[in-house]
Amino acid sequence: MARDTASPSKGSDIRSPSSAQRVAFVTLGQTPRNDVVPELCRLVGSPMEILEFGVLDNVSRDVMALAGPDPGDPALLTRLRDGSDVVLSLDWTSDRMGEIHHQIASQDIDLVVLMSTMLGVAPAPARATIFCDRVAARAIETFAHAGLIVGLVLSLENQSEHIVSGCPWSKMLRVAIARPGDRVALETAIDELEGCDVVVLHSVTYSEPERKFAAARSGRPVVLARRMVASAIRDALDRLAAPRDANPRCEPLSNRLRLLSVREREIMFLVAGGLSNKEIAFRLGISFRTVEIHRARMMSKMDFRTMTDLVRTVDSLSEF
Repeated sequence: MARDTASPSKGSDIRSPSSAQRVAFVTLGQTPRNDVVPELCRLVGSPMEILEFGVLDNVSRDVMALAGPDPGDPALLTRLRDGSDVVLSLDWTSDRMGEIHHQIASQDIDLVVLMSTMLGVAPAPARATIFCDRVAARAIETFAHAGLIVGLVLSLENQSEHIVSGCPWSKMLRVAIARPGDRVALETAIDELEGCDVVVLHSVTYSEPERKFAAARSGRPVVLARRMVASAIRDALDRLAAPRDANPRCEPLSNRLRLLSVREREIMFLVAGGLSNKEIAFRLGISFRTVEIHRARMMSKMDFRTMTDLVRTVDSLSEF
């Protein structure tokens, strides 16, 4: 199916010419996401140059209609530029995300923020990547391990199976459904979660007024996903800007990452994932010797002395 290629758009831009880092926000819908990104930038409070990529940017209504899920298939809820919602097939969206990842990999971007779950799609080999759903999952796990009953408010019913099924802490979770912006549905969802110790508004689309309403209605602490994501962004930017150690001669991590080619960054992530040179060569469709050359250059540019150095750095960049 022919589709226009998504293009980045400038969203909220709080930049400092000398110190701003480039942050790409990737959303399932259309950009700019003025309902989310400006608030995230305000919460982060650090100088940033913002780029936004939307799965549905430059996609016609006719194509959107064909991108919907079949009955019973996994689906994703997102928002269009005019504020209306649209439901997309997970398979179609994953294919589209692959195109956007290739665009991101070709640009000089410090941090990528994936604002929704993308099953089956490897993260773009950027300098750092934040998975918003993973940020929420870690908070939920922390609450559950502390013995708290966690109430999750999700956007769509079919998200429940993906988020809860197979989780070791699933017995500590209760789920209710309310689309962001639907105050009546949120009120019903909060009532369904009566008895939970803490409530998590799982999507970054839920707003601060919705959090305050849920807290007043439930009488329980309510955690807003976008606040957790803002904290993760702030930590990631600080980490990218910080020297590797106390040695003032050591280049900041972001500067060393800029030295890598797209292929070298890609190989760095694959090596950290445990793949051998032979497996990487097969995965990328290049020769074993080419992998050896790229890998050696990557290790030298990043000043990795051991595999432990490489794995620790990649973990710090991609597992927020």
